[in-house]
Amino acid sequence: MVHARWYSRITVGVVMTSCLLLSGCSEDETIKAKGQQSIQLVKAYAAEELGFSVVSNIQKMSEDSGRQGDKWEYNDSSWQAGLPSQKDLMMEKLSQFFNTFRPSGDYWVKFTYKNKAGSHEAMWDVNIYTKKVTPKNDVAKSLSPAATPKS
Repeated sequence: MVHARWYSRITVGVVMTSCLLLSGCSEDETIKAKGQQSIQLVKAYAAEELGFSVVSNIQKMSEDSGRQGDKWEYNDSSWQAGLPSQKDLMMEKLSQFFNTFRPSGDYWVKFTYKNKAGSHEAMWDVNIYTKKVTPKNDVAKSLSPAATPKS
């Protein structure tokens, strides 16, 4: 009986400490900075060294469509980033206090724009540590530079 009370007090203490550390699980400055880093990785993503980047593809496609009378509407707030899950958020928060917790570095990045056909959303997965960028839907694939096969 004594052990059960002791164990439940420890459990309550751990839960309360976790809640305090994770309180306001809204984005803090570190997470915002890493989100901005993931957006910059997507914008600069090029399939090969001499290829065009995502942001230059967006600009070119937007200009080409605009000349054909189909203007794209987007701005800096069209770019968003976040952590893929609550677990990733917890690991990110805990890693700021304890070096035994290592965040995965995985983020999602979303770019939205509007044209005559309606609203479009491109999604990428990004790892800020390995610098790996992966288009997740057809819109992202169309905006991402395609790798040319090496002969």
